[in-house]
Amino acid sequence: MSTSSRRDLFAEEAQLIQQARLTLARVDLSEADWQNEYKKMVEEYEKLLGEARTLTRIADRNQRRLDEMNAELERQTQLLKQKEEEAKKTQKAIVHNYQRIVEEQTVMDKRVGRVQIALVVMIAILTVMVLFMLYYFIFEPQRAIELMEMIKKRQ
Repeated sequence: MSTSSRRDLFAEEAQLIQQARLTLARVDLSEADWQNEYKKMVEEYEKLLGEARTLTRIADRNQRRLDEMNAELERQTQLLKQKEEEAKKTQKAIVHNYQRIVEEQTVMDKRVGRVQIALVVMIAILTVMVLFMLYYFIFEPQRAIELMEMIKKRQ
């Protein structure tokens, strides 16, 4: 608030003080005039005191509301901090679970790859065996019978 605004805000009070000083400086006032001036000053003082009380009540009420709002802001800030911490923990858990799943998936993919290779090799071996058997059954049946007997003996 600027100085000129403060002066304007208290202009009436300043004028009353100036008037009281002028009255005190006068020596030619009668007792009735002094009483009249004194009565006027008391009335103005009562008026100012009433205004001061009203302003104090308003200021106190505003201060209480401000304190309540500050307390609510503090509660909300704490709640937000708590929610932020919970969100961080949840995010950390999700990231950890995701990493674990990715690692498990990688291990599983490697296993599947190995099994696929093993299956391809086994199918290739079986195919070769079947082809050899067909060859011997078709072109050399006697040799096929000998091989079968040899396999039977090993078991």
